[in-house]
Amino acid sequence: MVVCAALLAAPSGSPSAQPEPPPLFDQEVKASFVYTVAKFVDWPEEAFGAPAAPMVFAILGDDLIGDALQRVVEGKSVNGHPVTVVRAASLDNLAGCHVLFLGRSESPRLREILRHLQGANVLTVSEAERFALDGGVMGLTLDQNMVRFEVNVDAASRSRLAISSKILKLGKVIRDRKRAQGAP
Repeated sequence: MVVCAALLAAPSGSPSAQPEPPPLFDQEVKASFVYTVAKFVDWPEEAFGAPAAPMVFAILGDDLIGDALQRVVEGKSVNGHPVTVVRAASLDNLAGCHVLFLGRSESPRLREILRHLQGANVLTVSEAERFALDGGVMGLTLDQNMVRFEVNVDAASRSRLAISSKILKLGKVIRDRKRAQGAP
């Protein structure tokens, strides 16, 4: 909890006295958050070809987070796996991906993308509105330099991902819409 809280803490001082952070700062905060969350997720062994296989973070769609994520993860690892960042040009480029950040430009194709990833061990993350409610694993928003997030535990379970209770306590836990509305 302390790790995430430190990452998410806004600089001290009154909000009116602080200059508006540049958009690059926003990307750095989100990139650091995504990397930190990955350290608190357990993937099934078969998600990796070998014990030292890289953990692949992919970005699909238009988003500025790619460069920031590359800087944040450079030379780092997650659970013994060196981290690599790739930009996926299409759904066909997602094989071997462990963390997928979907740019807002992909919102119209959300159902298609999630259907394509069905059965894959992928932590899907996006800032798209209602992302977690619509079946993504983690929906993010940035509010006054603080990352707020929702975790769809049903989507995580379908992807066979175990998200630590340390992360779940910090965000809003939700379930699929159908179950929340009482459908079987």
